[in-house]
Amino acid sequence: MDGNYLYKGLVNHWQKFTFNPSGGLRLKRDITEYGEFMRSFNAPTVDEKFELLGILANVFIVAPESLSSLFEGTPSIRKDAQRFIQLRDDYKSAKLASRLSSLWSS
Repeated sequence: MDGNYLYKGLVNHWQKFTFNPSGGLRLKRDITEYGEFMRSFNAPTVDEKFELLGILANVFIVAPESLSSLFEGTPSIRKDAQRFIQLRDDYKSAKLASRLSSLWSS
C-alpha cells in the first residue's frame, strides 16, 4: 500500500464530516495509530504527512480563540488548516471565517 494514497484517501474521507471536540480527539487518536502503522514501512515523507495531520487535528480540539496560535511555527500547513477548520461543528456559529481572516492574510 502506498502511504500517499492512504493519506489522501483519509483526508478526502474526513472532509465529508464535521467534528466537535470529542470527535476531534478520536480523530487525533486514529491519526496517531495510522502514523504508527505507516512508520513500520520506513517512508519518512509519509511519516511527516501523518505527523502534520496530527497537528491539523488539533483544530477540532482547541477553543476558537486559540486557533491562530496552532500554526505560528508551521505556516506551511495553513492552507490545509483552513480546510480542516471549516469542518468544525462551530465554524459558522463561532464566526471562525471572519475571526481568522486576519491570520490567513498575514
